[in-house]
Amino acid sequence: MASPSYEIVKNRDIPEVDVLVAGFPGLGLIGGIASEQLINTLSLEQVASITCDQFPPTAVIFDGVPRRPVRFFAGSGFLLVKSDMVIPPQLSNSLAREIIDWSKDNGVEEVIIFDAVPESEDSPSEDQIWGVISTHSAASHAEKLDIDVIKRGAISGISSSLLLYAHEQKIEAVAMLAEGSSNMPDPRAPATILDKFADYMEIDIDTSPLLESAEELEKEYAKLVQQTKKAQDDMDLRGAQPPLYG
Repeated sequence: MASPSYEIVKNRDIPEVDVLVAGFPGLGLIGGIASEQLINTLSLEQVASITCDQFPPTAVIFDGVPRRPVRFFAGSGFLLVKSDMVIPPQLSNSLAREIIDWSKDNGVEEVIIFDAVPESEDSPSEDQIWGVISTHSAASHAEKLDIDVIKRGAISGISSSLLLYAHEQKIEAVAMLAEGSSNMPDPRAPATILDKFADYMEIDIDTSPLLESAEELEKEYAKLVQQTKKAQDDMDLRGAQPPLYG
């Protein structure tokens, strides 16, 4: 299989930033919902988008206008990358490198990732947020974020690729992991992540709209993800070769 070819299309000048925030749809859609709430409540502006010749042929529609599913936003001193599609596993590593390299070129020195881990009956509280760090020096960031670092375990998907590449590049990165369910997103989880992130960044983030409009937001976001997943499944089906019989 040929290596993926990426292009980052810049929409406008990027303000001064030193933190990259990444929120992708994963378990419970927690990363996606949290990033969407940041965009809405802080009025972040889109500054760029990513194209790839191996992405599913998908456009997301906002106010009647098509947008690429993987986009960069900026404001309040940080850069945000989010996706409205599930990233195909075979693209996670290369996409993570593309995101971090481009972000570094634009002043980013630190990465914070919003994602989830499976629910556990042993969790000390319902609003527990766990952490994974890219380097030991990033432990101070986890402490300031008021999250407990996971000592042993495993994560997967684009979040793991971002952490691993940050580790290789000696970039301090922290994944903020709420407990999520694969059955139904819980809006309290992304709200808890955002409350801790707001304290860390010393900014105000209103999470009350997230809780009030949770049901509608979950349905809309789940529908977007389902549509892009179907597009990827259709591509995989068309790419499958028929068996040969002698």
